[in-house]
Amino acid sequence: MMQDLFNRMADNYDQMVIDADNLNQFPFAGYQKNINFIATAIEDDSRLGKSRVLDLGIGTGILEAKIKPEKIELTGIDISDKMLEITQLKLPSARLFCHDFRTGLPTEIKNDKFDIIIATYSMHHLDFDEWLNYIHFLSHHLTVFGKIYIGDIFFVNEGEKRACRQANIDSWDDSEYYHVFEAIVSRITEHLAISFVKLSFCAGVIIVENYHECTLHPDELLIKY
Repeated sequence: MMQDLFNRMADNYDQMVIDADNLNQFPFAGYQKNINFIATAIEDDSRLGKSRVLDLGIGTGILEAKIKPEKIELTGIDISDKMLEITQLKLPSARLFCHDFRTGLPTEIKNDKFDIIIATYSMHHLDFDEWLNYIHFLSHHLTVFGKIYIGDIFFVNEGEKRACRQANIDSWDDSEYYHVFEAIVSRITEHLAISFVKLSFCAGVIIVENYHECTLHPDELLIKY
């Protein structure tokens, strides 16, 4: 059961992932760049007052701990109650729910809207159609000019994904879903605008906005660092 697995890993998860990233190992190569990119984007957000942030799969709150507390009003969801205990110690003002986000949002926040929605290394548990549908669902929980940041295992195209699978076959998990930016762009709902910041050979950040609020030119949709 996924909850039991993450509860067992709660105390050591962050260090395990960081160690794998430092060794440039699949699937966590780029993990820290993903976390830092999103945290910096929130920290630099120019809107007045606090940004209302929803984190789907908040884990131990490693991302939000990098942001000044006065910048965010935080709501977090995670399937692991043990990880949420760690998060609550780090971020005592956060509103946290032990909940499987794949079933939707908890009743207490099902009608809420957020300036920023985050999902880091959590949405690869959704297959392609589920992923697209969930993005559409989340877009209705954004405030005006709100953004969704998804830091995860992503590839630009199918060829890149196949090459990565072949090179990392021993650590590739066929029970998880590693999505391709080109396929997402071809299927994304018309009212949404999407861009991709590639941060390692297997990871990056996808940014989603409601289209009428976005002015990006198509040539700017893919950014390589």
